[in-house]
Amino acid sequence: MKQRIPPPQAQQLWQDYRTGDIYALANLMQAYYTDLYNWGLRFCDESEIVRDCLQELFLTLWQKQATIGEVDDVAAYLFKTVKNHLLMEFRKKSFLHTLGLTDEHYSLEVEFSADFRQVEEEHETYRLRQLEQLLNQLPDRQREIIYLRFYQNLDFDQIAEIMQIGKQPVYNLLHKAIKHLREYALLTLSWALLGWNSFFAAFFAD
Repeated sequence: MKQRIPPPQAQQLWQDYRTGDIYALANLMQAYYTDLYNWGLRFCDESEIVRDCLQELFLTLWQKQATIGEVDDVAAYLFKTVKNHLLMEFRKKSFLHTLGLTDEHYSLEVEFSADFRQVEEEHETYRLRQLEQLLNQLPDRQREIIYLRFYQNLDFDQIAEIMQIGKQPVYNLLHKAIKHLREYALLTLSWALLGWNSFFAAFFAD
């Protein structure tokens, strides 16, 4: 995954934006655009809707520039806002109501990009594709937490804010996700063969 701007720099840009610097807001959106776009695609596979969402986010933030408050973590705030906006759009179109879904039961697909972590060796690519297949067997909330922790490399505090749950439930969900992944992988004999124990150890490092 590409390097994001450091959190202190993001916080400074946020402060500059709040004082009326539109270029600071533009720099923030540019820095996070790719991550937010890929995040939006986890909930909606229509790229045009996701792009519209990001454009609306930019405009809304600028309109609220004079009244918006401090945020503890800029990245977490933006991820959470994009997710909530897309879920709200689904509700407006009665998708959730028609399908009998709630915010706790949305579809989120995990797919690793071809250049993920600059994977070049065929064996490593195969490992990631196997992981992708296993992840998409998880319940949506567990899939979401794995995506945020592994693909987006967010810490537990950020994930808790985005998912709007406490930090301990984040740990619990992640443990459940890893347990389910082990169960799925063992059915295909892939866990031990692909070395997933050491692979997932980094998930719990905060």
